[in-house]
Amino acid sequence: MKKILGLAISALLLIGLVGGGTWAYFSDTETSNDNTWTAGTLNLVNVIDGTAVGTDVVVTEQADGLNDKVVFGGATPIVPGNSGTIKWTLTNQGTTDGFLTIDAATTFGEGGAATEPEAVDEGGTPVGLDTGIKVWVTKTIGETTTNILGATDAYVAMSGLAAALDAEVDVAMAAADVIIYELHWEVPTSVGNEIQGDTAELDITFTLNQIATP
Repeated sequence: MKKILGLAISALLLIGLVGGGTWAYFSDTETSNDNTWTAGTLNLVNVIDGTAVGTDVVVTEQADGLNDKVVFGGATPIVPGNSGTIKWTLTNQGTTDGFLTIDAATTFGEGGAATEPEAVDEGGTPVGLDTGIKVWVTKTIGETTTNILGATDAYVAMSGLAAALDAEVDVAMAAADVIIYELHWEVPTSVGNEIQGDTAELDITFTLNQIATP
């Protein structure tokens, strides 16, 4: 009995020594606090500008995301010999790389009987600003400028403008990149009565996506 009691006391003393001694060993602590997730941003900013020769131009520059526009020929209507430009300066002010895509549409209106005589094509359709306005469109990325429709010495009919802009799909645009599209237009003096009272409208939407079109 005494032997068993002695063994029990010895075991308790040993456990106490071991338990108390563990705090004397080396130790090291590392922490991992404030683990956070921050989403990146895509922010396409458009600055629009317009110039005109022989007619008036009104530029409406609004807040980010709203409808910027350029109107030609308001107080001084367009006539043969007039010309002008629209420049869209696009900047990715976000923190994430993206891909730029353009969606464009053109609408042409006829002046009507009050502005006759007007020329008609072989099918009897009135000829208007779709062919009366000639255009040349460029794209500038960094120091490189390319033609996406027509050329400086070879303007083409405005009727092909929407398709050329729609072809701008998934143009790489890294954070802080700037892309400039510039539309040059003119009404040659060879154009006559066929454009009297006619109208032309361009609607254009620039979209910046994180990934390219699937």
